[in-house]
Amino acid sequence: MYFTNTLFFILVILIALVVLLYFFRKQYTAVINPSNLLWQQAMNEWNASPWIQKLQHNLLFWLQIAALTLLMLALAKPVWLSEGVKGEQIIWIVDTSATMSAVKADKPLIEQSKQQMKQMVDRLNGQEVTVIIAGEKPKILLNRETNAGLIHRTIAGLTVTYDHENIEKAVKLAESLVQNSETVIHLFSDSVKKEDIQADLDNIPYEIHNADGIQDNVAILSFGVAGKEKRISGLAVLENQGKKSKTIPFVITSEDSIDYQQEVTIPPGKQVVINVPDLPQRRFYQAKIKAGDQYAADNELTAVYTVFNPTIHALGGVNPFFIKGMETLGFKTVQLDQNRALGLKDSGIILAEGLPVVDLPKMPTIYINNKQTEDELIELKEPITSTDSPLTEYVDIDKTYIKYATSPIKGNWENVVTSGNHPLIQTGTLNGQPVILVNFSLENTDWPLHPGFPIFLYNSYQWLSKQTGFLGYFQPGEEKWLQLETKKSVLEIYNSAGKSLSSLQLNKENFKAPYKPGIYQAVADGQVYYFSVLLDDREKKPETAPSFILNSSKTYDSEQTLKPNESLWFWLTLCVLLLLMMEWEVYRRWM
Repeated sequence: MYFTNTLFFILVILIALVVLLYFFRKQYTAVINPSNLLWQQAMNEWNASPWIQKLQHNLLFWLQIAALTLLMLALAKPVWLSEGVKGEQIIWIVDTSATMSAVKADKPLIEQSKQQMKQMVDRLNGQEVTVIIAGEKPKILLNRETNAGLIHRTIAGLTVTYDHENIEKAVKLAESLVQNSETVIHLFSDSVKKEDIQADLDNIPYEIHNADGIQDNVAILSFGVAGKEKRISGLAVLENQGKKSKTIPFVITSEDSIDYQQEVTIPPGKQVVINVPDLPQRRFYQAKIKAGDQYAADNELTAVYTVFNPTIHALGGVNPFFIKGMETLGFKTVQLDQNRALGLKDSGIILAEGLPVVDLPKMPTIYINNKQTEDELIELKEPITSTDSPLTEYVDIDKTYIKYATSPIKGNWENVVTSGNHPLIQTGTLNGQPVILVNFSLENTDWPLHPGFPIFLYNSYQWLSKQTGFLGYFQPGEEKWLQLETKKSVLEIYNSAGKSLSSLQLNKENFKAPYKPGIYQAVADGQVYYFSVLLDDREKKPETAPSFILNSSKTYDSEQTLKPNESLWFWLTLCVLLLLMMEWEVYRRWM
């Protein structure tokens, strides 16, 4: 401990002055009294409490000395050093992936990390703190913040987001925020290893704080359903990642009803395949296990049932090459007029050409956009290119000759095939259903003569079949633009228990999937859509790793590693006030 204002020790002179005043205080002179009545009364009081009288006289002196001494020490401002936090700039990278929800000693792993961060905040000495969430897309929560209260509130608000951590991107982002060489990067996770950190700055220390990991876990690695011969079967793969054999119940439910259950024994470190031959037809199924392990996020998995080999309904003046191509591939195709299309159920695929988009049924659709006159057609002069999409797999469309194309339909579509800046084939959603847009007519191409044409039809059919009846599969927190009745665009999101989670306007906001895995409902204008949030496969095999430090050769001055504590002067001043109150009470009683 040391004193920052040693000049105030000169006040010891004031203490000495008080002592001198007691030495030279007023002396009483002897007076002859003709009567001893008063003297006898005084002696009786003195003999009744002699020690109290002496103590009162002495106590007044010592209280004054103590008050002056403490006041002098308070003005000298004593300071002592306690352990601080290294570095002038502190950067925290926090893993909020699904594995951080695992429970260890009745506390989630993320709570262990938050407790470490709170302890570090209490040892800060005015350093700047930056907080980064290491999700699939790293996010900055705080940037160079010095307010301890705000830092504490940010830590308290950290929750598990269930997406997979991207440590490499988070480290790159942290390094881009480094302002000086006196920086330390802390990473809070559960299983980060040295090889996971690709650091470009070798002069910056990295301290990795891995929480105690998961030792006992049983996971559902995969689960799916399929229909065949009017029967629906399911298949699930379970894995015991612990060191002891487990016997657990495996249950398949749908809409609060139990469709299948079985006791399953899984040896340690092994996988078990469960084949369910017969399930009742439902819109979706949820496979669950009651393992009683530390990690519950991988104990449930959802599968959405789609109709096997849905019928193709051709509407409008569809080019015969499309119909013949589908029939050649073995897909059932039915030609319908527009009036009969109104009574269709959502169990097939629409192949439409020559109809307005607003007249399309609410079903998965392949739409040939050719509603333009010859004067409005666009002549293509740029090479044809395609993206990596399931629709163009094994399709050499860049060798196809396309003379004219039509203007694309307005909306947020994903381009699959383009010629320069002009989209030729696009995908997206319309009225809550998946749609493939073809922005040219077959009459203006030689595409049917190429072997890639039937392959494209097959890919399109399979892609639409997998997405029939629901919005699709999403990663936790994934954002996506949806087109569901843009004129009536309020969308309500509900969980499987029917609890409202959020609402958004689709013509103004991006759809953002919930973070927690499971089945959800999206309701717009009375129509219900299902979608599923799936846990990343990398989050189904949690690991453990010890904590470690990189670039530990970096040293810091004592001013940076020790935190001065200046709070003692306040308590000394408070004691002075109490002593003054005691002195007043003693003086009042004495007088």
